[in-house]
Amino acid sequence: MTEPQRRLRLDELLRELGAHDGGEIPATRPTGLTVGELVDKAAESGFGFLIGVLALIAIPFFGLSTPFGLAIALIGGQMMLGRDTPWLPKRARKRSLSMTMLDRVLSMFSRRTRWLARSTRRRWEGVISPRLVGFGIFVLALGLALPLPIPGSNLIFLVPILIYAVGVLERDGLWIAIAHACVVVDVALLFVFGATVVAVLGRIWNWIF
Repeated sequence: MTEPQRRLRLDELLRELGAHDGGEIPATRPTGLTVGELVDKAAESGFGFLIGVLALIAIPFFGLSTPFGLAIALIGGQMMLGRDTPWLPKRARKRSLSMTMLDRVLSMFSRRTRWLARSTRRRWEGVISPRLVGFGIFVLALGLALPLPIPGSNLIFLVPILIYAVGVLERDGLWIAIAHACVVVDVALLFVFGATVVAVLGRIWNWIF
């Protein structure tokens, strides 16, 4: 008898929200949900789920890296400060997400990460420090929010964020350690492009104030 294919928790939780990647779609499925509903689901499943979903949404949808980067930075900061459950302001909670968008995200995730489901397991749990993970996610998310002139800059921040999310959900310390290493590399890149980063931050400051 063939053993059923293992799925990642992130995959399963997306399906619980109603996301579909093939087959017949139930007639009772809602047309969409809000970021607030994602946060409420994350309250049951931990920070990893919300961070993973926001990172996945930001990958294929151009123009969402800055708002979703800031949202992920806020969540990472809460992990760093030791909060048990994620919180977002009311305006961010009201942002709507179409179920079609979640379908695309689930399809992309399940299709391209089948190997990941086979390679993750509970291990090295002593490496998983929520505060240190939160710090790493905070740094990566700030980099994601900046419009840097680096080819593929979104992915060099999004991929480690997603690795963190999977590592936290699967309790896999090896993947957490890999994400930590990616943070070091990305920080080095930010230093290389330091003058550009400072100029961008200056423009953002002037725009706000």
